[in-house]
Amino acid sequence: MSNASSKSILHDATPSWNGYNYQGKVGLYVCLVNILKEARAGVDLPAFNAFLDEHHIEYEWIEDFAIKKNDNYLSLHQVKHKGENKFEDHVEAIATILYRKNGVLSDTDIFKYFKFKSKKKGDTAAEQAKLKAEITVHKLVDDIGLLDSNWKTNVQSVDIKYRENIIKCFNDFESLSQKAFRTSITYFHTADKVDQPSENITQIAGIPELLVASLAQPKSLSCQLIYLSFDNSPVYDLALSDDELNAQLERQIKALLEIFHPGISEFSPEDIRLYKTALCALIDQNLVIRHQHIRDKLDKDISYLQRTKPSIYFKEIVQELKNTYRVQNDAYWNLVCRENFEKAYKEQLDELYEDIKHSTSDEDIEDYHQYIARLESVRINIIDSYFPNECVSFLRKIYPHTTRSINIREFYEAISEPQKIKSVFLDFIQEVKKPSGKLTLACKNDIFEFQPSCIDFNFTRARRKDRAIDTVRKGLADNYGNQSFILSNVDYIVVNSTDAEDVIPAGIEKITQVESYEHTNSNLKNSDKITQQKEVSFMDSRKALGEING
Repeated sequence: MSNASSKSILHDATPSWNGYNYQGKVGLYVCLVNILKEARAGVDLPAFNAFLDEHHIEYEWIEDFAIKKNDNYLSLHQVKHKGENKFEDHVEAIATILYRKNGVLSDTDIFKYFKFKSKKKGDTAAEQAKLKAEITVHKLVDDIGLLDSNWKTNVQSVDIKYRENIIKCFNDFESLSQKAFRTSITYFHTADKVDQPSENITQIAGIPELLVASLAQPKSLSCQLIYLSFDNSPVYDLALSDDELNAQLERQIKALLEIFHPGISEFSPEDIRLYKTALCALIDQNLVIRHQHIRDKLDKDISYLQRTKPSIYFKEIVQELKNTYRVQNDAYWNLVCRENFEKAYKEQLDELYEDIKHSTSDEDIEDYHQYIARLESVRINIIDSYFPNECVSFLRKIYPHTTRSINIREFYEAISEPQKIKSVFLDFIQEVKKPSGKLTLACKNDIFEFQPSCIDFNFTRARRKDRAIDTVRKGLADNYGNQSFILSNVDYIVVNSTDAEDVIPAGIEKITQVESYEHTNSNLKNSDKITQQKEVSFMDSRKALGEING
C-alpha cells in the first residue's frame, strides 16, 4: 500500500502559524461566500436563520477544513500555502484525496481500533502484521484498501480476538464514508494557480491508476468532484495569494456589513479590518478549544472514526458581523490591540523566514524551526489565557510601565506598538528553550522568576538611557499597587539594555506573603519564601536567557 493510502483519513496536526493563518483565512473565505449568497436571498427569511444554525466549519479533522450541514459533510477543503504550481508538485496530497474519496481504509485507521502490547522493540509491528494478515487472507479488503463487498460475511472467519474490533472499525468507516466522502465535493486551495498536468492523470507517477481509470477529461478530476484551480470552480477562487485572500475577505465583509447594518452609510477600511480581526479571533478560539479537547481527551470514549472536532457555526460568524465596532469602547480598542499584536507576530515570522530561506546550514535551519515552535507555543498560551477579550490586559503586562494617558488613542497605540513587541518581547521569547506555558519564566534552578516585557533601554548615549530608566520607573510606580501589571511573584523584569550584564533596580518592591514557615508550599521559589519586601530589578535579556536556559 502506498504512503498516501496508508495515511489516516482523519488528522489533527497543528501546522506552522503562517500555514495555519492562511488555512484559517481560506476557511473563513469559504464560510463568507456561502453566508453572503444566503444573505442576498433575504436575511429576514426564516430560511436564513435555519441556514446559520445548521451550517458550520470543522478545522483539522477530515481535511484541513470541512463545511458541514448538521452531521453531514458538504465539502472538504485541502489547503497548500507553499508556492508550488505544478500538478506534479501536489501528487501525494491529490493521491490521498483520491483514496479518501473512493473509500480506501488505511492501515493507520484500522490500528486505531486495537491496543498492541509491546515488551520489546518490534512487538507492535509483529502484532500489526498478524492483524493485516487476517484481514488480507479473509478478503476483507483488496490490495489498495477498498472494502470487499462481502466483508460482513468474510469477517466471521477471522480470528475471534480480532473480529469484534474489525467489525466496529469497518462499520464506522462505512458510516463516515457515507457522510463525508461519497457525495461531498473536494476543493484544493493553493496560494498560486496550479497548472493543468502536462500529461494524462493516469500516466502520472504516484496517482493510483485504478481510481482514475475512467475520467471524463483525462487531465481533470472534476468528474470525481475534486477541483483544483485550473478547473475554474464556479463557487470559489481556488488560487489566492495572501494579499488576494485578504482583499477577498475585506470585500465579503464589506458586502455583509452593508446588509446587516443598513442604517450606516459607509464602513471605512479601518472598520472592515477590525471586523476581519474579530472573525479571525473566532478561528484562534477554535484552535484553543481543539487543543483543550485533545489535552482533556474529551472523546476518548468515542470510537476513532466516529469522532468529530469542535466547529465554528455560521451563526457565530454572523453575530460578529452584526456587532458594532465603530464606537471607541473597550471592545473596539481590544480589537485594535489584537490587530497590532497579530501584525507584529506575522512580521516576526516573516523576518525569520527571510533570514533563513537562502541558508544551506543545517544549524541555521534547525534554529529557525526551534524559534517557530517556541513562538507558536507562547502564542497558543496567550490566546488561551487572554484572547479574545483580554488582549489589552495581556499587553499591559508586557508594557507594565505605560500609564493611561489623556489621549486614549495614544495609550492603546503605545501598548500595541508592533516594533517593540517584535524587537524586545518576541526576540526574547524565541530564544527561551523551554516555554513555561505562562507569561512568567523561572530560572533553571527555580530560584528566581522573570517577566518578559517590551521595555527598551538600548540607547547609545548614557543620558538617554538614564532618562528612559527614570521614565519607566515612574510608570511602574504610578501603576503600582492594585493596578500593578508586574505579577506578584516576579523578581526580574526582562528588558533590552546596552550591557549584557545589566541588572538595574526597578524602583518597586516585591511582596510575597507566606502564612507559616511550617506550612510553606514546597513549590515556592527560594526568593518567595520571605515576608519582608524585596526590590524588583530590570535584567538585560541576554543575562536573563543565561539564567533561564542554564
